[in-house]
Amino acid sequence: MKFCLSRISLCTGYQTSIWLFVDQFLACRKRVCYISLAYVVFTSLACADYVEVTLLGTGTPRPSIERFGSATLIEAGGQYFLFDAGRGATIRLQQAGITPNQIQKVFLTHLHSDHISGLDDLWITGWIYQREGDLTVHGPLGTENMIDSMRTMYREDIGYRTANVGHEDAYLQGVEVTSGVVFEDSLVKITAFEVSHQPVEPALAYRLDFGKRSVVISGDTTYSSNLVNHAKNVDVLIHEITDARSELVKRNPRLSKIMAYHTIPQQLARVLNETRPRLAVMNHVLLFGVSETSVLNKIQQGYQGRVQFGADLMRIQVGENINILSH
Repeated sequence: MKFCLSRISLCTGYQTSIWLFVDQFLACRKRVCYISLAYVVFTSLACADYVEVTLLGTGTPRPSIERFGSATLIEAGGQYFLFDAGRGATIRLQQAGITPNQIQKVFLTHLHSDHISGLDDLWITGWIYQREGDLTVHGPLGTENMIDSMRTMYREDIGYRTANVGHEDAYLQGVEVTSGVVFEDSLVKITAFEVSHQPVEPALAYRLDFGKRSVVISGDTTYSSNLVNHAKNVDVLIHEITDARSELVKRNPRLSKIMAYHTIPQQLARVLNETRPRLAVMNHVLLFGVSETSVLNKIQQGYQGRVQFGADLMRIQVGENINILSH
């Protein structure tokens, strides 16, 4: 609810009528009793069928000041859901105006380092900010072992901080998930499904549904028919991309292997033609000797819909219209 009020200008279409409703209640003799009701109605209607996506990190394992490690934040139904927590995720959250204690649910696509290297920072720093309750990390097989190891790694730090400030211990919970619904409440449903990122197995993608709105995050994958099946006609498809100069691929066997388990422009054009999202945004941008312009041109030769490169701290407002705000 706090989120909806703080960004009420973004929840368009309801402000005037709802404020009139609130004014009528406040004019009533029992206005104090009705403030809470008006608040609930106002925030619920203003944020109905509205989702906001913030790209915290659109990069790869290669260090980059422009593109931090993979991390995507979705705000829906007054909650924050973080998908992957790569290098610098906590810093990007701060730049986006969100403190790490506000994040309580994380969903990992897979356990490659560039998708998890910011997780411990998110956990511990959120605890320092006095996160209420657990930080729950959903992820594929191996997630629970990773979480147990993180607790061991930070045992001394937690002990020092607990003794110093006297508040409760740092809560961290790992939940291993497979294909299917992995989170659901009265407003939001999150579904995991497998994609193709061999030899990583399983590698997951996620779909978030909130009212009429839907967002799919591909994680790392090459062309995946399973992703196509889950992403048809979504509002926003956030999909990885890779490309390289042909001569580089020919003389570099390792690069050839990398290209084989990521998505090249021609494959992405195929995915988009088969899914037809309202908006496609590219992340996990892994380019070798080619420009973003040339990659976009290759995609648009085979697909005429709305598609563009993502950038760190780009915000995507998803309602009746889809608006993109750059930082």
